[in-house]
Amino acid sequence: MEFFMRMKLILGVMVLGFTACSNKKTVDPNPVVRDNIIHLSTAIKNVREEMMLSELVDSVSYIPLETNPNCMLGNYQRLTFSPQYIFYSNYCFDWNGQFLFRIGSQGQGACEDIYAHVADIVYLNNHFYGNASKIIEYDDRGKCTGKELSWYAQKTMDTAPVGRMVNKVCFAPAGENLMFYNSPDTVYFINTDYEFVAKRSMMPWGRKGGVPSMSGGDPRFKYTSYYKDTTLFYNFYTDTVFTVAPTSLIPRWVVELDEELRFPTQYLYEDGLLSEAFKCWESGNLENAKMIKLLDHKYIVSGVFETERFVFLSVYECMPFRELRKLPETPPLTAIYNKRTGETFAVKQFVDDLGGMKTFSPSWGACNEKLLATVWPYKLKEFIEEEQSAGRTVAPQILNLMQRVREDDNPVLIIAHLKK
Repeated sequence: MEFFMRMKLILGVMVLGFTACSNKKTVDPNPVVRDNIIHLSTAIKNVREEMMLSELVDSVSYIPLETNPNCMLGNYQRLTFSPQYIFYSNYCFDWNGQFLFRIGSQGQGACEDIYAHVADIVYLNNHFYGNASKIIEYDDRGKCTGKELSWYAQKTMDTAPVGRMVNKVCFAPAGENLMFYNSPDTVYFINTDYEFVAKRSMMPWGRKGGVPSMSGGDPRFKYTSYYKDTTLFYNFYTDTVFTVAPTSLIPRWVVELDEELRFPTQYLYEDGLLSEAFKCWESGNLENAKMIKLLDHKYIVSGVFETERFVFLSVYECMPFRELRKLPETPPLTAIYNKRTGETFAVKQFVDDLGGMKTFSPSWGACNEKLLATVWPYKLKEFIEEEQSAGRTVAPQILNLMQRVREDDNPVLIIAHLKK
């Protein structure tokens, strides 16, 4: 009996030993912990001066936007990229650069909008929707269907749960519905019959009238973007990137930014900052302006763009009145969150070691697994002349591109194709 008891004890110890060894083998001593937090503060504080474009990109291609008498584009760049189309103001192009049609007509009659040339255009369920002083529905060829809603009609004011729209800053698909953001406080959802179906409060706000601009009128400031068939919405007050659902916003990514670096919410509540700053300027004391003390060296995310492997953030450093203060313009930082590793880093500029230009800046973000930028042909010509006059070799693809366009043509898309 004693022998069997000892054998049981020995076997028990051996089983425990094997179990312990087995458990040790399955524990990773350096596990990669991934979450949905984009650590932007650390990335800004440790920003890289430059990065080779080829670290992220396989190739670069150039697509001239078609130029003809029906689509002569002005210098005001109002570009929006969707998975299906490219919109330059209300001019619609395909992803090969071919001009398709213009959406909307300026005027005050039926199917017209006085601000049609600056309307936000979205594509949803084989229809286009333009949003300016009206929402107007168009068919898949850009022709008005007759379905419209004026934001300023008395009927709208009586039935909408929002009152007067004073600061509509974005308009985008929301599943089978549409969403718009009346900055800074509320996101609204409407169906394609223009009935309000839901709303989401973003921040406390009881003030009336206009809201100080955070974008400075820069058309590259984007509140929404597309990842595959999903609309993403970034809100600076909540520091959150949301998935836009038909009647709600679902948190997707959290952008962590320290208070010492973050654009202050206080700016939205301060009255008279601009007039006080100009009084300081007139007295030769601009550096003491309250706006400068409040905003200098603060950072604001101007766009969030998701791809298969990365989340890209365009990040501006605020320096009010740069020209008056004789401060150089600085391009935004590009922060990059690696979805596979959880790492976030930022870079000041990309060295273009693939496309033939010196540098590359994804000024229009990302869409369809592409980083996006533009160059006007006259600027391209200036670049070639400067390089040649300095005795530097110009890449053949740049010379070939200049052969395909005229100096006064529409801009050229620069597309950097991300690695798989």
